[in-house]
Amino acid sequence: METGYSWDTGLLREINEDSILCTSFDLRTHLGPVSAGLFAVADGMGGHSAGEVASDIAIRTIYASCISGLLAQSPTPPLSVLAAAFDEANKAVLDAASDRVLEGMGTTLTAALVIGEDMYVAHVGDSRCYIINARETIQVTKDHSVVQQLVDAGAITAEQARNHPRRNEITRVLGYSGDIVPDLHYLKLYAGDNILICSDGLHGVLPSEKISETVTGSNDPNQACTDLTDQVNLAGGPDNISIIIARPTGLPSWQAVITAQTSIRRV
Repeated sequence: METGYSWDTGLLREINEDSILCTSFDLRTHLGPVSAGLFAVADGMGGHSAGEVASDIAIRTIYASCISGLLAQSPTPPLSVLAAAFDEANKAVLDAASDRVLEGMGTTLTAALVIGEDMYVAHVGDSRCYIINARETIQVTKDHSVVQQLVDAGAITAEQARNHPRRNEITRVLGYSGDIVPDLHYLKLYAGDNILICSDGLHGVLPSEKISETVTGSNDPNQACTDLTDQVNLAGGPDNISIIIARPTGLPSWQAVITAQTSIRRV
């Protein structure tokens, strides 16, 4: 699996309150070893350095919890592993926030667990996960934000949401409530798919068309991440910028799947 990442403070923030996780490994299954990866972006919020602490706790907890769940003797469905990890991360942030210095901190968290041809995604907040290929760009996650609610209601367009005065108001994050329910998604991956996970420091500045063009136009995921970061900073770099790009290898081709499905229907 080819991976790349960029973690940048941007031009206007003093510290980087984002945290990222980008790890790939071989996972042993009953069918033999398969290529796997765990990728996540957390965008912290809170006074002083509290946002930085919240995002770091979330990333460290989800890593430990997911690895423990995947290695457990009794098989656990990957989405259940992710859901449990988000619950543990939320509790860990809440526990740390009992310190008066860190009171009120929280963080978004978007994570993708890739196992062979399968991708499992859990999401809270307004960081995002995309699948980008030469055919299309799919926004897997949906923002938990005030402006997304306005877009859903038809009050504003997606383009207007990018510059709306309430664009930073998040409606669901880790650390603000004891009961957190992440959105869960499952997708099949195909040859040519790029998995992009990012904070709003990227998608809130660059249009999706420009992001897709940069991702598909580079043969190197690391270079694509660097190019996207440079573009955001050229546009003013108003926020922290966290980007992960993963390109799984050995996937079935989309064309072969279409052909197989067509042949089955004709029988």
